[in-house]
Amino acid sequence: MLDLTRLRVLREVARLGSMSAAARALSYTQPAVSHHVARLEAEVGTPLVVRHGRGVRLTEAGRVLVGHADAVLTRLAAAEEEVAAIAGLRAGRVRLAAFPTATAGIVPQALAALRKRAPGVTVTLVEAEPPESLALVREGEVDVAVAFAYDETPPDADTGIREVTFSRERVRLLLPGGHPLAAEHTVELAALRGETWVAGCERCRSHLVHVCRRAGFEPHVAYATDDHLAVQRLVSLGLAVGVLPQLALSLHRGENVAVADSPELGWRRLFAVAAAGPVPPAAAALVDELAAAVGQLSSGNQVGS
Repeated sequence: MLDLTRLRVLREVARLGSMSAAARALSYTQPAVSHHVARLEAEVGTPLVVRHGRGVRLTEAGRVLVGHADAVLTRLAAAEEEVAAIAGLRAGRVRLAAFPTATAGIVPQALAALRKRAPGVTVTLVEAEPPESLALVREGEVDVAVAFAYDETPPDADTGIREVTFSRERVRLLLPGGHPLAAEHTVELAALRGETWVAGCERCRSHLVHVCRRAGFEPHVAYATDDHLAVQRLVSLGLAVGVLPQLALSLHRGENVAVADSPELGWRRLFAVAAAGPVPPAAAALVDELAAAVGQLSSGNQVGS
């Protein structure tokens, strides 16, 4: 492996045509410059300069090496500049994954705030439910994932990722407007034993089944959709009862849909996931803006800690 410092010295010798001039330009002594050139010649096994009048000129091998040195050092300077730009949030790229409700509810505001704060940072977005989004982080396909988990969701034992908790949000019960319990503020799940249910993603369906079993019955889930608008539409037409987190209800509240609390439904936690270790500044800035978006949306809604 050729030494970069010696390559810089050789390039200056070639540019200025003498050891003494290169020494002055680099703030070295002339013996130090001669030493670097001699060591570089020993590394490549052939002379790189020859004396020419009061200065030196490159040999054919020296000209070839300086040509490559120019390319290497130019690329290195560009890399240093790019890293410095990322560190200063003047540039950078963040790959984000988020579940659908977060994509609609908090991601746009966070991206707008990040663009205002750091216009040189580029963000790409894919939609993915947990645990798929967490797998994307582990596999290096995305840098940050916005995810959620219920109280009974098994903790992730992977030490290769880390979480940043945003908030906890209440899970609410949805009933058709004409349902006998629609006027109630609080409904026990056992009272809905014979109902037809609509449920969301796999993690949400698992939560629904879990809490219903704890209430003493197996829910009849006839409809499965990740679309919170579709859930509310099915409920509004009297086809099912269902549950949604407060985040979804803060985005849209359908007509003829009654929302009630049920203690058994509990809460779910919103969080961001990134790979363990130092988080690049652009990714850290995006996580900050996501947290701020959750905080702003939480104001006036039943989302909190």
